[in-house]
Amino acid sequence: MVGQLMQSNTQAVSTETLLRVVADPKRRAILRHLNRTDSRAVDVDALTAALESHGRPIDAEDDRTAIELRHTHLPMLADADVIEYDRGRDYVAYRGDDRTEALLTFVSERLE
Repeated sequence: MVGQLMQSNTQAVSTETLLRVVADPKRRAILRHLNRTDSRAVDVDALTAALESHGRPIDAEDDRTAIELRHTHLPMLADADVIEYDRGRDYVAYRGDDRTEALLTFVSERLE
């Protein structure tokens, strides 16, 4: 019984974290772009430019956008384990799973 409760709590925390991650439209745009890209890793500057060129601007100023990505959104996504973020080489890679993609699809189709 204790094992079941611990497993249930772990799942609830993971679900809560995932919901918090996709609650922000900026992070949803990041995840959607990374999921669509063919390359294994995307440079943060290229990610910033791609997001703005897809008609989903994160911010009007490129420098501010890159700072916001590097210091807020990418670390949160990495902590939730839906992306890999290498700060030293300044690249990100998508690591989402079926649950992440299902939630993104649900939000996109039903809530946006």
